[in-house]
Amino acid sequence: MHKPTAFMTWLDKPAEAMTASDVVPAAQWFVIITLATLFFLLGCFATLMWVIWRRSVNPPPHVRLLMEMEEEAEREARATANGAGEKPAAPWERDADWWRGQGSSKGEGAAS
Repeated sequence: MHKPTAFMTWLDKPAEAMTASDVVPAAQWFVIITLATLFFLLGCFATLMWVIWRRSVNPPPHVRLLMEMEEEAEREARATANGAGEKPAAPWERDADWWRGQGSSKGEGAAS
């Protein structure tokens, strides 16, 4: 019985053709280089994500200052909206009628 014609296995290989033992080291190196490239790219991606995370958690001083100034402006805007337009008094400021004394009302004078 003859061999099937779909598979040309009966043809002789040329002498300079590569054998399976010649191809295996090249295939192994291909896999090793591919895996090394994959892990290198994963490492680069992980490093990039770590740098982005670190910068968002601990920003440089000039960025931190800008963020604090923005938060202060938002806080003042909320205070003016809640306080009907009055600025909150600073700790060293007194009321307008401080000179009248503690026990006097607005209609009476302290010095009689």
